[in-house]
Amino acid sequence: MKGLGQGLPKVFLQTGDCFFGVQPTLVTTVLGSCLAVTIHAKQQNIGTICHAFLPDSSEAKRAGKHDPQICRYVDSALLNMLETMDKIGIPRRELTIKMFGGSTGIAVRGMEHTSYDIGRRNIEMARKLLRFARLPIQVEDVGGSQGRKLMFQTQTGEVWVKKLNKVDHEELAKSGTGIKL
Repeated sequence: MKGLGQGLPKVFLQTGDCFFGVQPTLVTTVLGSCLAVTIHAKQQNIGTICHAFLPDSSEAKRAGKHDPQICRYVDSALLNMLETMDKIGIPRRELTIKMFGGSTGIAVRGMEHTSYDIGRRNIEMARKLLRFARLPIQVEDVGGSQGRKLMFQTQTGEVWVKKLNKVDHEELAKSGTGIKL
């Protein structure tokens, strides 16, 4: 992965954030049970990515909470990303959608397919919403028990994924900031 995005501005996407790239940018993030969805418009060379960590914003809405982090939830992140593409006039048929992350992680082992399996629930929410919008997922690397390091180039829509092992997780935790490119 060395040399990727040479000369491009680099952004590290934090948990609960979205990035909308109208200028060529290399966006990196690290995922565990969180889900990253990329949406790319090839003709316009525009891409967007989210790093959502919970599947459903309806609980917060029922509690009357206004969450300033719209991309915290898979449902509101995807709706926000699609609405933004709509607002700038990009037809949905021209969008390329990719999805990554949603691993079970160590804490959930043995409790897969329960409400504690946030990774699985994040994946299911994204698939449900995209199916409802009649938007196919062209590429996905989801589930499993490993985290992922993700690099997304907004102009081309290219995504590079590196599966993380236990040592990688420990190194990321020690660094405090995540990834250095």
